[in-house]
Amino acid sequence: MAKKLCKTSGPTSIYNLKSPICFHTIKDGCVAFGLRPIQSGWLIKAGARFKNALTPNPKLEDVTLWFPQERNIYWCNTSHGKKIIEIPKSPDKNFKQIVKYLIKPELRITFLKKRGAPDYEFVGVYALDKPAIYRQEKCVWKRVMTTFHPDLREIIVYLSKNKL
Repeated sequence: MAKKLCKTSGPTSIYNLKSPICFHTIKDGCVAFGLRPIQSGWLIKAGARFKNALTPNPKLEDVTLWFPQERNIYWCNTSHGKKIIEIPKSPDKNFKQIVKYLIKPELRITFLKKRGAPDYEFVGVYALDKPAIYRQEKCVWKRVMTTFHPDLREIIVYLSKNKL
């Protein structure tokens, strides 16, 4: 099988699934979007919030840059095409996670690190799939966008037209 080639982000890069953009590290992705990675001690968590950007935009308060891995020591994330299921390995954390996102939903610009892959690859923009959460009792994220420009204009329009 041929290796999929990813390009790195530039100031005029359009993010889409046909010509995937990748980042080698979470920090690289955060820097490209002008965000500070969320840190917990020495550990960089799998995302950054646009409300904490170097130049915050109030219209992006509910948007997160997300870098899940299909498998790691804390999470068992699974990707099913247009859906990502986010499962913490601790059952107690699963319930807290569900409640957190039902109370305060967010939109996630997502770069997934697939099992065995060296980089985080753009896989879409995801929103919480509330009916699936109630059925599966897990955080289920559904893809709502496959393309956006670096100025995030499509994401701002989506947020203005859709209730998270």
